[in-house]
Amino acid sequence: MESSKLISTEKVTVVIQRNPQVTQNAVISDDGQEGSGSHHDMSLRGFFKVQPKALGTVHILTGLVLFLFGILRTTIYGHPGTNLSVISGITYWGSLVYISAGSLSVAAQNKLNACVAKASLTVNVISTMTAAVAVTLMSMELLLISVIISICISECAWKASCNRLNK
Repeated sequence: MESSKLISTEKVTVVIQRNPQVTQNAVISDDGQEGSGSHHDMSLRGFFKVQPKALGTVHILTGLVLFLFGILRTTIYGHPGTNLSVISGITYWGSLVYISAGSLSVAAQNKLNACVAKASLTVNVISTMTAAVAVTLMSMELLLISVIISICISECAWKASCNRLNK
């Protein structure tokens, strides 16, 4: 935004005009040239409004938590049919996708480059698909665990009622 101030005296008129720094909103295009009013600036302005550095930090932390959850799930191996997240490896390759998406988002905020921003958006879409797969697998895992627990509870209740009748 450009601002100006007009100061008038008797003989001389002084115009003070302030321009913001050009490099503040500049985006480096794919060919390495810098431009403040180029179409890259306009197309990436919405991307920078959503604070990709904060999004990237959340992605990296989510990836780390998922990786630690995967280590925990691998060491505590329960019923063989209920470990879809361990068998599929979603906790390991999913965490790598989240960490890479977060790293690219942080890099896109730090280095105003159209190519890095496009790569960040692409990997974020892949991250979204990975999250959908992870939610589906873990939901199926929880469903299997609840079915197995309900079968065990009903068998234990049946055995207890049979033992009371036989006594």
